[in-house]
Amino acid sequence: MNDLGKFAVVGAIMGALLLVGLLMMPAKVEEDEAVPAPVPAPVVTVVESKSLELLDPIYSEKAVFQDATVRIAFDITQDGTGVKTRIPFWLHNTSREVINVLWERCSIQLPEGNTVSVMSEQGLTFGTGSAISVAPAGDLFDALIPMSAVTWTESGFEFSYGVLDKGIFTIVLAIERAKPTEHVCVMQPMVGPGCDAVVVEVEPGCPAMPEPCPVPCPKACAGGREVVYYTFRFVIR
Repeated sequence: MNDLGKFAVVGAIMGALLLVGLLMMPAKVEEDEAVPAPVPAPVVTVVESKSLELLDPIYSEKAVFQDATVRIAFDITQDGTGVKTRIPFWLHNTSREVINVLWERCSIQLPEGNTVSVMSEQGLTFGTGSAISVAPAGDLFDALIPMSAVTWTESGFEFSYGVLDKGIFTIVLAIERAKPTEHVCVMQPMVGPGCDAVVVEVEPGCPAMPEPCPVPCPKACAGGREVVYYTFRFVIR
């Protein structure tokens, strides 16, 4: 083989090697192509769920109380910061008369032992006064606010945190209601055609009076009004 043939063979071999190298070379990344930055995973804060328990006058895991005057359910407010010093409640009038919540006579004894006045959130927000009336079978959705737990700001007010979950606390709720009727009214029809009238016999203090037939128990037999102080002891677990 002459020199020209040798050069041809070497050239063919070098060309083949160059072609193989080009095929195995990784594709070039365009410099102008933007590579997206990794997105960090969102931080999730897990809030420990707490609940309010009623200890007195009865034990209730759901903080619910009921008698012949009211049915009331209490709750707590919590977020990522903690438990707010705010106690939402739902009050239902179970009686047949109007009841009044007397806010000026209500109070709360905080876990630290100090007793402070409370105000309704409606009153704090709208200035609705020191009392509110609830009709028979009516509902009141509001919240108890200890006055010492409110910080006034230019934009309104803010609640404190980490007070109510430090131990047992006590709420005194003043309710004005109609006194239970102590007198028994007995209707006795008079003898005569058409039952023109009846005689209502009552206990002393409610004199007998003729009324058209038939008659309900006279209003004179009502026992007036009274203020009942409900004392509720709670703990947050």
